[in-house]
Amino acid sequence: MLPPTDLMRTSALVFSVTLCFSLGACDSGDKAPKADPAADAKAKEADEKKKRVEAKRLEREAAEKAKVEEAAKRQAAIDALLVLPEKMPKKLDKACKAASEAEDAFMLRHFEGEAVEKWNAAKSSQLQMGIATCKKLGSIEAAACQVNALESAPTEMKKALPDLKRGCMEKFGKPAAPPK
Repeated sequence: MLPPTDLMRTSALVFSVTLCFSLGACDSGDKAPKADPAADAKAKEADEKKKRVEAKRLEREAAEKAKVEEAAKRQAAIDALLVLPEKMPKKLDKACKAASEAEDAFMLRHFEGEAVEKWNAAKSSQLQMGIATCKKLGSIEAAACQVNALESAPTEMKKALPDLKRGCMEKFGKPAAPPK
């Protein structure tokens, strides 16, 4: 048997030799890995596609935001017109007739050509229906609001006629009686 120090030296020697051989079997790393052009092209294409998709998403979100802001501006302009005039009419019949006359004046002032011809052809029935709806609603305030809104509306609001009329009815109309 060997003395303990010799045994330790022998073990260390065996360990060193084993380590050297195992390190020699490993790749030294001197060679650089070859670049795969197909993989690089795919990665680049995927990256570009990702950027395009992100750009489209941002563009779509911006368009949606602009649309929402435009709708909010339009609604604010409509709401600004939905006010009562300083001088209120006393009778519902006169208020409803004034509302229908204001609608006619609105159409003639803001539209021209074929649109006016169509309006003039259907005007009598449209105005009669407007008067009937106004009387059925039974609100002098709603009729006065319509007159004020239609007379005050700028040309940019010419397509907002239904919104103006409906807004006045919703804002100043009397609540419907509960069904019996």
